[in-house]
Amino acid sequence: MLVLFFFAQPATVADATPGNNEIGAAINSLIAGGQNPLLVKADFSKQANDLALLYQAGGNQLLWLGENRSQSLIDSALAVLANAKADGLNPIDYDADSLKRNFELAMTLPLNAVDELAKFDTALSISLLRFINDLHYGRVQPQSLDYPAPFGNKPGLDSVHLIKQAIEQQSLANLAQQVQPKFRQYQQLKQALASYRQAPQASVSQPLVFQQSLRPGDSHPQLAELRQRLITLGAMAEDTQTSNSENTYSERLQEAVKNFQEQQGLKADGIIGKETAALLNQSLEQKISQIELSMERLRWLPDDISGPLIIVNIPAFQLWAFNALDDPNAITMKVIVGKALQNQTPVLFEEMQYLEFMPYWNIPKSIMDKEILPKLYNDFGYLQNQNIELVQRQTDENEVDSWDGIFDDIRRGKVRARQRPGRKNPLGKVKFIFPNKEDVYLHDTSTHSLFSRSRRDFSHGCVRVEDAEKLAEFVLSKQPESDWDITAIQQAMSGSKTRRVTLKQPIPVLFLYATSYVDQDNQIHFYRDIYQQDAALEKALGISSENNSLATAQTATPAL
Repeated sequence: MLVLFFFAQPATVADATPGNNEIGAAINSLIAGGQNPLLVKADFSKQANDLALLYQAGGNQLLWLGENRSQSLIDSALAVLANAKADGLNPIDYDADSLKRNFELAMTLPLNAVDELAKFDTALSISLLRFINDLHYGRVQPQSLDYPAPFGNKPGLDSVHLIKQAIEQQSLANLAQQVQPKFRQYQQLKQALASYRQAPQASVSQPLVFQQSLRPGDSHPQLAELRQRLITLGAMAEDTQTSNSENTYSERLQEAVKNFQEQQGLKADGIIGKETAALLNQSLEQKISQIELSMERLRWLPDDISGPLIIVNIPAFQLWAFNALDDPNAITMKVIVGKALQNQTPVLFEEMQYLEFMPYWNIPKSIMDKEILPKLYNDFGYLQNQNIELVQRQTDENEVDSWDGIFDDIRRGKVRARQRPGRKNPLGKVKFIFPNKEDVYLHDTSTHSLFSRSRRDFSHGCVRVEDAEKLAEFVLSKQPESDWDITAIQQAMSGSKTRRVTLKQPIPVLFLYATSYVDQDNQIHFYRDIYQQDAALEKALGISSENNSLATAQTATPAL
């Protein structure tokens, strides 16, 4: 009777091992079906090939629930998934909580329940594969958002080898670090994300409501809340002698608002308009959302980015030139980008091939048709006044010497227009060329007054730089055996003839779109979603845009 009683007990994983063929057949059948009902997203067809390779490498046996299973190994794998939020990913997408509950149940299954064991075991493997690939490549294919080919074009990741190696070496805790982007900006954003997640909600939960612009001397029912908000944001020192019951927008509050506006790169006039109000009301959730979206875009970049490198962050209206990615003395300057929404500056990743000092401006046909031709109809002297010449497109050199049929020739594309070098030329004294299908480039400008604006989307798509001389010095100083010193550059920028300088060592140029960015001083900045690309990415990710509804304003705050 004792023997019979012993065999009547349910067999568990710890009691015995099911037949290898049985388990192998169950695993292969499940993989062939491409569905695992234990997962929220049951269809794992995208991971099926890697999953098959992973189990083949283990002899088509259980990876987690086999006879050599380790509770600590399973816990480590589950912890990796639960910690996905540290990289701006959602643990729900990897069934982190449900898998933890399921594995508690899996430990009690009888060994003859091979189909159930196969479901539990493969469910954890599928989630790890999904996490690894999302963290490395990103969740969205950038080409679906009209990004060019260099984005999302990383070499293949051997996920199977990484998981197998991590299991063998008991190093699953290091898996995320192995596959996450190596770009320094990613690491900085990850640290900022952790800080903002740990930060208290402070006093931003109650919105400040301004029916109209608040000006000096005006009264407002939320002046006490405004004062506390400015203290919380570091724009005003806490003063126990100051009353919380101020009745008018006082000079002290105005100075604090000016401090806040100056920190944000806005006009420091002390007037609280729509832009300043939106910044004051921006919540932690909105900032966290912007960080997560920027981290997603950085996953689309190659891992081998190094210096020297020029980065233009489009919504920041800012350029950085790095000797190396950890360069603490990177050159930074303001830029002007394409006007929202009709003349957007594109994202790109190309190599700068040459510079042109005192360049001609080859006027695009679209600008010629829409802006110049109407003026030419009314004033035949317009071209001469603007120092513009018409050139036969076929020869591309001979200037047009007859006006007969000239309008038809322009409309048909037989004749193109170019503006000679000079003070009226919108390209200024130098342009920086990195061939791309959008035909955009960096260039100097003849109208520097626009750099004083906080929002700088005024161009037709090319990027105007605040200090072209400094950028030219940076570019040419990186060339081997270069004899281009500052004096030579200044002479070329004041000459009367166009001069092309081909770079012996091309310099990578990255135009990115990130509404959150950490600078070399470890300050995180938040920017307007001027081209509505955050909203488009949220839609592609299936995320509600409520958290980002006020992220149309620009803000810059120290990293917490």
